[in-house]
Order: sequence, then structure tokens, then C-alpha cells
Amino acid sequence: MTNESSNFYFKTSEEAESAFYSAFEMGDVDLMHALMADDNVSCIHPNSMPIIGRIDVLKSWDKILVSLDEPAFYPEVLHQSIEGNEVGNTAIHVVAERIAADHQLDTETSLVIATNIYIRQENGWRMMMHHSSLPPYTENEAIENDPLITHSAPQTMQ
Repeated sequence: MTNESSNFYFKTSEEAESAFYSAFEMGDVDLMHALMADDNVSCIHPNSMPIIGRIDVLKSWDKILVSLDEPAFYPEVLHQSIEGNEVGNTAIHVVAERIAADHQLDTETSLVIATNIYIRQENGWRMMMHHSSLPPYTENEAIENDPLITHSAPQTMQ
């Protein structure tokens, strides 16, 4: 366990996910470091190759976080597994991330689809994997052209 991890305890995968998006939006490197699992960490950023290993994943996030200029994130959970399911102490969240360049009301957002996998450790829930990708078409195009999409906006699972 890393030193920064011991200062944070995420009781649920939802708390860990909230911390992830807070760290992303605030550019909080310490929180991002505390959030990552102790081992078996991987990440795929949009249009990139997989990054394997806690150290390399955190290096990639460090580069991203220092270059951000207060983006606004609007994550919506599309699907969430049950914590502690038959696979073990894991939780899987599929998320639609709407990302805006700033906090202005009229700013356009970009849609990114992500899968976040969390694992329960002795020090609470931690992120084990983040895989994000750009959808093959805009949300409006999907609604108009894809018969598999049956709703106009992602539904948040409670």
C-alpha cells in the first residue's frame, strides 16, 4: 500500500468512482494516486494503446491532470454490477462521460464511453481499470440511426 492511499478510504465503489471524477475534474494528482489499486492496474485512454502497471498508469494520469484547464465532467452510470458479486470483490461500472472544456452553460460536451473496474482491498475500494473510448458516432446520430438505442439519454442506475 502506498503512503497516499492510507489517507483515503472509499467505502463503496460509488465513492471510489466519485473520487475518480473529482480527481479528474480538479486535476488532483494525489487523489488519483490514492484511488488506484495496489497492483494489476491498467488503463486505455481514448485512441491509445493499453497501459499496464500501476506506475505507468499513474504517469499517464499525471501528464493528463497537469495539462487540464478545469474541465467539467458529467458522468452518467449506464450499468453497474453488484459489489462483491460471484466474480469476487469487484464492481464494474459502464459510464457515459460528457466532458466540457469549461463550466459555462452553453459549452458543448464531448461524449466518451468508459468502463471502470473497482476492486475491494484492505484499504477500501480502488480503481483497477479504466477503459475509455470515443463512440463511433455522435449521440444524436446514434439516436437517429441505431435501432438498438431505445432511449434518448443514458439512464442512471440507482
